[in-house]
Amino acid sequence: MRAPLRLTLLILLLLLPLHTMADWQRIEALKNKVGTETPQTSGLQIGLPLVADDGASVPLKVTFNGTLAADEYISGLYVFASQNPRAEVIEFAFSDAIPRIEVSTRIRLSETQTVYVLAKSNQGNLWLANQDVRVTVSGCLMTDEDGTVTEAQMSQPRIALPRNPKAGEAAELRTMINHPMETGFREDSQGNLIPQQLIESLQVSRGDETLFSVTFNTGTSANPFVAFFLDQFDDLTFTWTDQQGQQLSETR
Repeated sequence: MRAPLRLTLLILLLLLPLHTMADWQRIEALKNKVGTETPQTSGLQIGLPLVADDGASVPLKVTFNGTLAADEYISGLYVFASQNPRAEVIEFAFSDAIPRIEVSTRIRLSETQTVYVLAKSNQGNLWLANQDVRVTVSGCLMTDEDGTVTEAQMSQPRIALPRNPKAGEAAELRTMINHPMETGFREDSQGNLIPQQLIESLQVSRGDETLFSVTFNTGTSANPFVAFFLDQFDDLTFTWTDQQGQQLSETR
């Protein structure tokens, strides 16, 4: 087969959809989240690479640009991976203080599959989007070849506030913390499963008010990273909580 023809066939293969939008109903966790409602299929954008060379750390960006009522806001985003051992990947919860629904993170994908994102408003309206990703190396089931297990302790939280922000103007904040995020699916060099050890959540608050929170699952990459938008940046407390209930907080 001539090289140009092979290249054309490869491109066509990459562009073929893995699933139709209707296939989301096969994912039990997503189906339960939707319930009896009918999600809208426009207004939600997913940013993912067409091909991920390393499924252990796949960059994900989600943006909402749909139409909302005057007193309506997006209260939650839910990410699902159709072929991961556990479909739930990561969840974001927003208060009405969040001026812009645009989040970034890194996720794990075990194999070539479809990623779904569900948005929910405080009035119960739903939006659903999906995108296919071809995965070269699994992000969930790799063997620890040297037999070592990284100690699962939270450490070195980093917070990047916007430089010279303008009052009332939305700007991006970024935060990351060191943690291996052991899924419970990975084997050591002896073939034994490494116990699951995860960071469960991140909460961003001002005083007694929770502005933004994240729930992490096995589909979240090691050293969890999150970026989101605010328009006020004073007196923010970032609190990370792991499965053992241990907490680590930083105030800026």
